Amino acid sequence: MSSEGVSRPVNAMPRAGAVAPANDEAVRAWDTVLYERWKLNRDVFVGALAAVTEELFERYPPPRGARCLDVGCGFGETTQRLAQLVGPDGFVLGTDSSPHFVEDARQEAADAGVTNVEFEVSDAQTAEWEQVYDYAFSRMGTQFFAMPVLAMRAIRAALVPGGRLRKMCWRRKEESALFAETEQVVKRFLSRPEEYEADTCGPGPFSLGNPDTTRGILEAAGFDDIELHRHDFDYFMGHDMDEALDAMLAIGPGAELIRLNGEYGESCRPEIAAALADRYAEWERPDGSILGRASVWVVAATNPG
Repeated sequence: MSSEGVSRPVNAMPRAGAVAPANDEAVRAWDTVLYERWKLNRDVFVGALAAVTEELFERYPPPRGARCLDVGCGFGETTQRLAQLVGPDGFVLGTDSSPHFVEDARQEAADAGVTNVEFEVSDAQTAEWEQVYDYAFSRMGTQFFAMPVLAMRAIRAALVPGGRLRKMCWRRKEESALFAETEQVVKRFLSRPEEYEADTCGPGPFSLGNPDTTRGILEAAGFDDIELHRHDFDYFMGHDMDEALDAMLAIGPGAELIRLNGEYGESCRPEIAAALADRYAEWERPDGSILGRASVWVVAATNPG
């Protein structure tokens, strides 16, 4: 993809971003153990959301030639996809608070020859981006802020008047059977300890599951024309039972219970895996793959200026 004709925002070059103290623990978790586990199980986690992500882009495509902001970009798959959608005259800045994710995202974009993107390490809760973006996007990247209103205000401040926010977030945990039922099985063996050494991911992936909460955050941040659309889908858990068990015991509410229980939690892993295999057998397809039901919000909002 050619960079000819691309007009980059002044501050689009990669820079180190300050992490809000309240987000320290979550950022540390995502830059260490969760980064490693996500990378190891990347085919599952990214593949599971590929189709619903494309449906969001079909419903709310970025304009051709637009400047886009991708918040919580991870490995940059969505950043690269946005770069394709806006075309060679557009530009996308991918941001993430994890230096490891950003390092990989830069390398992968370079390897793919995508030149109308940049990446930076930044915490949206403290970021101050230039107000030049037409479209802001986030796939599961706005759920972990300790103070989400501040983060959404920063994102709105980066959008030009009339600029659009399009994002995806999990609905309530009980709305996604694969997460809720996995946790229920793990809870047969483990409970959440009162004290633990492991880092957690802040408010967690389901912090925006309540539609009134999500709408209230966006309203408080100054957004207008807010829409929330429920989307239920089959979540790809793995090509076979072993892959599904590896993924669901790597990241998620059940996996976190094991991690917070330290060595004792790890000692229970074989029994937990056997119990989960019994539960997941109901979700096995004829080709051996495992698909569980999941549910997200597809969210749209506008910066009124």
